[in-house]
Amino acid sequence: MQKCNVCKNQFQWKELLFSIWRSYKPIECSQCGKKHTINFTSKFIVTFLIIVPAVVFGLLVAPEQGLSKPLTFGLIVLLAIIISLFLPLFVKYEYRNR
Repeated sequence: MQKCNVCKNQFQWKELLFSIWRSYKPIECSQCGKKHTINFTSKFIVTFLIIVPAVVFGLLVAPEQGLSKPLTFGLIVLLAIIISLFLPLFVKYEYRNR
């Protein structure tokens, strides 16, 4: 899991998750107060891991199973939420001295 680049304090899982859910809001270290922002590669990974399964499910799996559009939409949202719960394990934040 991600640690502060300055003092090596480990961020909490929920801090990272809420940052992702809030459009990549910067995280402030509870020890040293430095703000960390998500890097570009992590933004790409988050987008890829949410969009690709949703598109595959919505365009390939759901029509094959004969699922209704409201049910398909609900399952895509549920799938995105479940995937997002694992994203804090993959994203990387960095401190930029400005």
